[in-house]
Amino acid sequence: MLSLGKIDHIHIRVKDVAVALKWYQRVLGLAQDARYKTDGEHNNAMLANASGSVRLAISEDADAAPSDAQGAVAFVVSGQEFVEWIDQLAGERVVNREGQTIARDSVHDHRFFCALSFVDPFGNPYEIVSYDHTWLVGKLKLGGQLAV
Repeated sequence: MLSLGKIDHIHIRVKDVAVALKWYQRVLGLAQDARYKTDGEHNNAMLANASGSVRLAISEDADAAPSDAQGAVAFVVSGQEFVEWIDQLAGERVVNREGQTIARDSVHDHRFFCALSFVDPFGNPYEIVSYDHTWLVGKLKLGGQLAV
């Protein structure tokens, strides 16, 4: 039976690629991959982290609307990195779907992992996830505030 490899990239639709490029670089630390050129007809860009393990294809779509889907693109990090991401997102005044600024009380405890949900300026949903659950519960003093 054939087997799929890893995910190559995820397509993200935005209303303004220039605004998106600045936000994704400033907030998520992604940089434009110069190997991908726009063709003049479409305004798009490939963004990646330093190792190339995370790649987002940003495409401009004037009709792009925030996703009504319950899903999100989720990135996994260590427990320590999870705490640092809370501070990064809070410092950038990033918000969740309800429009609340990310803070330490934004963490969702899912019993064996912790998640932090947020949206980009266009309403596209994301999560930072860590499976260092026991360490995070102690570090963040979650006290059994389980997500539903």
